Amino acid sequence: MRLLLLLTTLLLAACSGDSAPTEDHRTLESPAGEAVLRHMLTLCPHREEAKQLTLVLGPLQDAATTEFETRFTDTGLTITPSRKLVAGAVNGEIRIFDGVTNQAPIILQLTSLTPEPTNPANSEAVAAWAFKDKAKRLRLRVIPQPATNTFDIQQIEEIPIPPRNQDGMPKPQEKKA
Repeated sequence: MRLLLLLTTLLLAACSGDSAPTEDHRTLESPAGEAVLRHMLTLCPHREEAKQLTLVLGPLQDAATTEFETRFTDTGLTITPSRKLVAGAVNGEIRIFDGVTNQAPIILQLTSLTPEPTNPANSEAVAAWAFKDKAKRLRLRVIPQPATNTFDIQQIEEIPIPPRNQDGMPKPQEKKA
């Protein structure tokens, strides 16, 4: 069932890439949203191993606009639009990879960015990174620093993510020596 959900989510992300960004997505593609995604990239322990980066927005992992993706060219990673990603089984485990290069990208997702009710100048974000079978999702506080035109990003909590491949699919048999 989770495999079907994963494939459906990827299909939705791929299909949504050509539509105009919604108001919510314009908020996610703001300077604050960019700061959150850059922060998540610094937290990803697989940054040196990866060669590609994919940005997705919202709970359905919609594609970011090309203009927003362009802001991340300074990362040294090849920006791979989500519509170029495919899911497939590798050694019995589901992997998401670039259909052309067969490389797994770091996938950065900004699910939400909303003003804090008690202090609307600050925002609360939910964001995640994923690479191969590893992932981390966090709830973050985003505090603008007008003097430096930057954002202070503080972790509020880690949001548990069930491990990939925990969908009941049988694992491949190990060969006996």
